[in-house]
Parts: sequence; structure tokens; C-alpha cells
Amino acid sequence: MKYFVLSSGSKGNSTALVNDKNEILLIDCGLSLNELNKRLIQAHLSFQQIKAVIITHLHKDHCVCLRAFDKEMIYAHVDSQLDLLVDHQLHDYENIDILGFHLLVLPMSHDIEGTIGFLIDYQNEKMAYITDTGYVHVQIQRLMNNCHYYLIESNHDPRMLMLSHRPMYLKQRILSIKGHLSNQDCCVTLSNVMGPNTKEICFLHRSLETNTEELIIQTFYTVMKHREIDVSHIILKIAKQDRCLEGEEIYEPQIEG
Repeated sequence: MKYFVLSSGSKGNSTALVNDKNEILLIDCGLSLNELNKRLIQAHLSFQQIKAVIITHLHKDHCVCLRAFDKEMIYAHVDSQLDLLVDHQLHDYENIDILGFHLLVLPMSHDIEGTIGFLIDYQNEKMAYITDTGYVHVQIQRLMNNCHYYLIESNHDPRMLMLSHRPMYLKQRILSIKGHLSNQDCCVTLSNVMGPNTKEICFLHRSLETNTEELIIQTFYTVMKHREIDVSHIILKIAKQDRCLEGEEIYEPQIEG
């Protein structure tokens, strides 16, 4: 499945799925219109290729340039009460086809109504897209079983978060069941759902202040070793805040010295 994470993090989120007609299904549009166009150019794509936009939730870092799109292109959960919604009001566990992608709408646990993730089927491959949730319910995990691709939030390291200068109310919000997945939460969830088909994992929404790429990877391998899961064949990617993650890019540890 061809995808580009155009940006991921608290300053803006957007992912482009590209079908075989070179049409884009955009998941979230949390960048300024100017910055979105820059990221599309990085991916050798164009704004004109975007034919549909689906919003996970209405926090600003996921929908800031939504009004740049025609209402007929926009999909969001009915509980989001988005004023731009015309016909494409989504419901929990609804199946919908958009541009050849078959999506199952998954309810997430976040501090704003109508937050959703997706299972996406396209040409015999399946992707789970999970971000901005405090936990992944066991019922959702069953549906996520044995995907080819997992694009999943790995937001923070709890120790770094608690040692940060953020106010306590914000720390409590992030750590709550309506907050964000920690590295451990993410990797334990992955260990429960990965299967023989799994070939690629992309970690989303990393906090620049309370997480590092090295901690994400370290936690992943620690959890998988503890559960005796062979992950030697799986490609790992970490989405970036400041640039597009291209299709063939994989995680490479930064060696200091």
C-alpha cells in the first residue's frame, strides 16, 4: 500500500494514501495550506491529486486547513459535529469505500468527541491507522489482527513526560485513558495484534519534548524479546514532524561521536 506521512506530531498531522490512479485520500490536514503543499511536493505529489479528506478528530493539529477543501470531499465522525460535513457523516464500525480504499471506522479514546481510527483494505493488503488515543480496546485489537501495515501512535515516554516542565494537568491528561499512547502502550498493543502478514510498522505522533526515536525502538525490541516474537523481517519507520516520511525510508539509529 502506497502511503506518505506528510507530518506527524503536536504541530501538525497529515497522511496521504495513494491509489493506483494516483488519487490521494488524505487522512487529516493539520498543516497550513502552504506547508501541506510543500510536503506534497516532497512526496512528488500535488494538491490537485487530493480527492477526499477524512478527519480523525477536530483538534487543530489534525484539521487546521480543512476549509481549503470542498465540503463534498470531507469525511468525519457524526459526533464531531463538524459544520462542514454534508453527506459523509461516519459512525463507529461503519464500512465505507473511498477511492477504492475500503475503510472500517474504529472508535478511539481521546478527549474530544468523534475521534476515530481506521482499518484500511486496498488490493489485498490491510493497514491499521491508530493515533490520538489513550488506549486501544481489546475489541479493536481483535479487528487489528495480522495487518500488513501498522501506523500507530507512540507519543511519549512516561518518565520523560513526568520529568518535563509541562503542567501537571497536562501530564495527567496525556497519561489518561483519553490521552495518548506511550511507547510501552503502543508496543504491547502491537505485540498483541501482529501476525505473519505484518511487514511494516510506522510510529506516529512522537512528542519532540517527551520522547526520542531511540526510546521507541528500544521499547519495541524489549517488548518483542520479552514476548518471544520474531520481528527480524519487519520494517520500522518513525514519522517526522518537520518533513515527509517517504515510502522507502526506514529507521536508522543516529550514531554520535
